[in-house]
Amino acid sequence: MTTILIKDGHVIDPANGIDRSLDVLVENRTIAEVRENIGARADEVIDARGLIVSPGLIDLQVHVREPGREDRETIETASHAALAGGITSIVAMPNTSPVADSQSVIEFVVNRAKQLDLVNVYPAGAITKGQKGETLAEINEMKRSGAIAITDDGVDVQNEVLLRRAMEYARTCDILLMSHCETDTLTDGGVMHEGWMSTQLGLAGTPAISEDLAVRKNIMLAILTGARLHLLHNSTAGAVEAIREAKRAGHKNITAEVSVQHFSLTDEECAGYNTNAKMYPPLRSSDHLEAIIEGIRADVFDAFTTDHAPHIEPDKLEPFARAAFGSTGLETSFAVMHTYLVKAGHISLAKGLSKMTCEPARILGIDKGTLSPGADADIALFDAGQTWVPDSRKHSFSKGKNCVFNGKPLTGKAVCTISGGRIRYRDGKVSG
Repeated sequence: MTTILIKDGHVIDPANGIDRSLDVLVENRTIAEVRENIGARADEVIDARGLIVSPGLIDLQVHVREPGREDRETIETASHAALAGGITSIVAMPNTSPVADSQSVIEFVVNRAKQLDLVNVYPAGAITKGQKGETLAEINEMKRSGAIAITDDGVDVQNEVLLRRAMEYARTCDILLMSHCETDTLTDGGVMHEGWMSTQLGLAGTPAISEDLAVRKNIMLAILTGARLHLLHNSTAGAVEAIREAKRAGHKNITAEVSVQHFSLTDEECAGYNTNAKMYPPLRSSDHLEAIIEGIRADVFDAFTTDHAPHIEPDKLEPFARAAFGSTGLETSFAVMHTYLVKAGHISLAKGLSKMTCEPARILGIDKGTLSPGADADIALFDAGQTWVPDSRKHSFSKGKNCVFNGKPLTGKAVCTISGGRIRYRDGKVSG
């Protein structure tokens, strides 16, 4: 079995409180040692001077599109894009075709990921059959087949009685319920944040209160049922306050995330009818972005995600009102976090990495996101000083070229990714 020695890197392992120059030794596809001056012989020695060495990142929300929409993305191409971003574990959302609402689809994703053996792929099953919000899906059966969570993804369960039953069932099965929070009757066809910019562009807006009410509804039902609730891609000041209140009250069964675009960009990105900036929840106005950043500083949020949503080009070339929602993000998430939060002085790099490693692992209940001896050797090496400008149209491992960060200077880039004790990404190339 190949041994790998990473020498003289700045190791940041938030799970173990490590933030200093150390060596890392990998043997038998696991972490063997993390200490100064490891002198062991190794098959591969990586000179990590000037680089950040961290656990491989974990992304709780990725749309792999397979099965059914392999023209947009596949498990293989999503895995390649993840590796290029220093990500070694992803949660695959269930909005595939067919929807992942049964054992058969969950088993397909699990088996395909094992066959590829590139990154750790954890499928999420749907809460309701077909994500239609009418009948509960086969929750326990999906968990037995490998589902790590249940979610209706970009669709909120509008029926409160059904959502309560889903949470009760999820608690009984001990499975995480991940909720997209939206009030359909308030959204009413909105295609971007309701505010000055939507008025300027003459586009139907989605008011922040649509999310605010749904977040509070989900929190109240989670408190009632005791279910483990994870709130997806929060974007509003009202959501921040509701989550803060729940945490102050000691409700440890409730966790929350923010997607990187929601702490970095505002609805002004939609100017000129830029469809790459059309996403759901929408990019909000500056007051909401400021509230999100304040919430990050105050540890209201437990994790950062990409909500990676690849599309074929024709779906984004439609007029803004008809264009598809979403942006790709696997290859840029570390750089966005580092540029907009760390370099901007809002948080430390160690704190930022904790939201992308050990904290997502805690939410999922998996033994990942750490460089502890004996842990799986999932490791990312970043050049925190490298400045680059994404252009997914010219180069991207994802099939989707719809990246909202195209053309924006970013600082920080993955230069090497080790997944399962094997070097899978280095020097801009993916192996396997």
